[in-house]
Amino acid sequence: MALYDLKIKVEKLDDGGDYRYMATSPDLPNLIVAGDTEDEVLALAPQVAAALIASMQAAGDPLPKKLRPITTRPALAHITVAV
Repeated sequence: MALYDLKIKVEKLDDGGDYRYMATSPDLPNLIVAGDTEDEVLALAPQVAAALIASMQAAGDPLPKKLRPITTRPALAHITVAV
């Protein structure tokens, strides 16, 4: 199993649609996750990204050049804490 570090951009949607937030990634251009909250799209993004990467690999499609596997666990992590 490979690990990937992805940048995720979360945007608020004001288009009158069913969802209020959308997450995308410049590292994985086909990644689009919609949800009702920022937390929801951030929680779903890793699952959707993993499924998208696995699908691309199974089809023999090349992964985006910006998407590089991490060979070791990162020593620095970013977390968000609500108090």
